[in-house]
Amino acid sequence: MKKIGLIFLILFLSACSASPPTQNEEESKEVSTKQGKDIFPANVNMVAIGDSLTKGVGDSTKEEGYVTRVASEIEKQPSVGKVKVSNFGKTGNRTDQLLKRLDYKNIKSSLEDADIIFVTIGGNDMMKVMRDHYDNITFQTYNKEQRKYEKRLQKVMKKMRSINEDAPIYLIGFYNPFLNTLSDLKEIDTVVEEWNSSSERVASQYEGITYIEVADIFTSTNENLLSNDYFHPNTKGYKLIADRISERVFLENIDDEKMVFANPTYRGEDIAG
Repeated sequence: MKKIGLIFLILFLSACSASPPTQNEEESKEVSTKQGKDIFPANVNMVAIGDSLTKGVGDSTKEEGYVTRVASEIEKQPSVGKVKVSNFGKTGNRTDQLLKRLDYKNIKSSLEDADIIFVTIGGNDMMKVMRDHYDNITFQTYNKEQRKYEKRLQKVMKKMRSINEDAPIYLIGFYNPFLNTLSDLKEIDTVVEEWNSSSERVASQYEGITYIEVADIFTSTNENLLSNDYFHPNTKGYKLIADRISERVFLENIDDEKMVFANPTYRGEDIAG
């Protein structure tokens, strides 16, 4: 495992560099994915927050990874007007950093007004374990740090739910980024699976918070779904992630072909409420 840790460290440092969060940096990318309609059945505030997967690192298009793609799919629904997207993705973000960011005024305000929320977090927590213990890493180390991660994630979800009691929250899992470079090391798959199980367990403890698995998207195909940095998803990878998320959202939020959100800006008589 020592050798594995050294390899992880090299790949980790070359793939992503995390900068400490500062309030001056917390400016979301706000996007309206629809140019206009005469009548909007319901305008939706969508907030995405978390790490580089939410930021869309690796996507060669201007689609911002999964975020804008999911917003576009939601906006296609007949009961939805315009979708306003606030993207607070930050490269290298971990649970401890995200917990602090939830106190930033603009993030808190956006979450308060959100009708639907998406979160990617956890991958950098796991990578920090590899970085901090590269010279003597074991499964016991991962298990110990996994329990700490689960407690931090509980605090994040509890705080997020206290900020917005109604909006559905979707916690998106992470994948093994070393499928191509270290495909023979099946131990990585085991660690990712166990850490994702913590995310799923935390989500299940809160009403209205849903965990979405994405790791299998990358393991169920021989097609390369990673970008040129061999770490983040490429355009196709993000598209498949967006498809998975959209599928789950529609399964949980469609009732008689009507999207159901927390507090849409305008509810027509035909909107389920």
